[in-house]
Amino acid sequence: MKRGRRAPDVPLIQLKFKDLVEHESTALEHRLVNLKVPADILQRVHHLADKLGVTKTAAIIALLNEGLQEAHRRGLGTDGKK
Repeated sequence: MKRGRRAPDVPLIQLKFKDLVEHESTALEHRLVNLKVPADILQRVHHLADKLGVTKTAAIIALLNEGLQEAHRRGLGTDGKK
């Protein structure tokens, strides 16, 4: 039996994987972005979202946020320069 998917109740800009497990969703401002992603990566995101019972969008946002936070921690900042 499939679990219902849910979006998190955390502002997307602050979304982390722990939030995908702990919270329900409230929609905020959204913008549509069309990305070309290798099929194997998209499949991995799909499996992760299924395992967590969340939307693929929520999983992708959490991955992006945590990756950006790590880049910032390494001194890359928000402008992409070191």
